[in-house]
Amino acid sequence: MGKEFTPAGINEDVIILDFEHYGGGQNCQTSALQRQMNYYRLKISEPMLVGIGSGLGFIYWYMKRMHAPFAGGMNSGKFPGLIGRIVDRLGGSWKVLNTASVKRAHIHLKSVLEKGQPVFICADMAYLPHLMTGEEDHFGQHTLLVVGIDEPKNEVYLSDRFDGIVTMPLSRLQQARASKHQPFPAKNQMLHITFPENLPNWEQLIPFAIKDNSEYMLNPPIKNMGCEGMRKWARELPKYPGFIENSRTLVRAMMEHYIYIETGGSGGALFRRLYSDFLSESADILKNSDLRRMSREYAKISDIWTEIANAFLPEEFEALGRLREIQFEVNEILETKGIIGVKDAEELAKEVPSLIAQAAEREIVGFQSIIEPIIEKLHHVANLEENAMEELTAII
Repeated sequence: MGKEFTPAGINEDVIILDFEHYGGGQNCQTSALQRQMNYYRLKISEPMLVGIGSGLGFIYWYMKRMHAPFAGGMNSGKFPGLIGRIVDRLGGSWKVLNTASVKRAHIHLKSVLEKGQPVFICADMAYLPHLMTGEEDHFGQHTLLVVGIDEPKNEVYLSDRFDGIVTMPLSRLQQARASKHQPFPAKNQMLHITFPENLPNWEQLIPFAIKDNSEYMLNPPIKNMGCEGMRKWARELPKYPGFIENSRTLVRAMMEHYIYIETGGSGGALFRRLYSDFLSESADILKNSDLRRMSREYAKISDIWTEIANAFLPEEFEALGRLREIQFEVNEILETKGIIGVKDAEELAKEVPSLIAQAAEREIVGFQSIIEPIIEKLHHVANLEENAMEELTAII
C-alpha cells in the first residue's frame, strides 16, 4: 500500500476563465496546445502541430519497475518534449514549473489562472475519472488545460480532448498531478507558454521539420527508438511471458498495446494518420505533389499499424476480441458524445476485469501464435517507414 495522498493549499478562491472549449482532439498534448493557441486567436490544425514539431516517432520502453513494456509513437522525450519543440519553432517561449510540494504546485496553478491564462499541466491518467483507465494503469504524461477552480466546492474545470468541460474534485486533480508512478511520472509538472503574435513562414519551417523528423526515425539516439526500435520490439515480444508477472498482466499488456496504437490519443495508427494529414496539408501549402504522394504512402502505413493493433486483441478469441470491441466503442462514445457519454462508456468498461480474467485463464496460452503475425508486420512496417523517411528527405 502506498502512502495516503493529502491535498494541500485549497482555500476559498474561485477563478473561472472565459474559455472556448471544443472537442475533436486526437492527442492530449497537441490538442491541448491547439486549444490554448485558439484562446490567443492563433489558428493551426492539430496535424500541422504534430508535423512542425517533428512529432512522429517510435519508442519501445521497459524498466523492471514497469508492469509491462510501453510502445509509443510520438517523438517527444523529456517534458515538454514535443510541445516545447513546437513552441520554439513557432517563435514562442516556455518554462516548466515543477515541484515536489503539492501546495506549491497549487500556488503555481492559481498564479497562472489569476493572469487569465489556461494552465497546461501533466496528470496521471489513473486518477482522472473521465478517462476510466483504472488505478493500476498509470501514465503521468497525460496533458490537459485547467480553465477554472472553485475551491469552496473543491472543484476544478478541465479542457481535455473530448467535447465538454470536465468537472472533477480539485483534491483528486492534485493527486493526479503529484503522481510519481512510472512510466513518465507527472511530478506536478506544468508548462507556462508565451506565444508569438503571429505564426511563422510555413514554407521554411515545414521542410526543416520533415528533415528533422526523418533524421530521428532513421538515426535515433538509442536503438529502441525510430525504425530500429520497431524491430527491437519485434524481437522482444516473444520474451514477454518470461518477464511479465502473470497471465492477467500479460493480457493487460496486449490490451494496452491496442489502446496506445489505436484509441488512446494517437489519432489512430500510432500517430501515422495525423502525420499523413500533415503531409497532405503541407502539400497544399508548398504546392508539392511529391508530398501528396507521401501522404498517401503514410495512409497505407497507417492501415498496417491498425492491423497490428487489432492483432493484439484478435476477434477469433472470445474474451480478447470483446476487449477490442469495448475499447473501440468506449473511444467512439467519448469522441462522438464527449463528456456526456462517460456514463455509457463506464457501463461498457465494467466488463473489462472479467474479460481479462477469462482471457488469462483460457486464451493467453496461445500468446506465441497470436504474436507471430504481429512480429512479421512490425518488420514490414519498419521497412516501409524507413523507405518513406528516406524518400521524404530526398524530395523536400
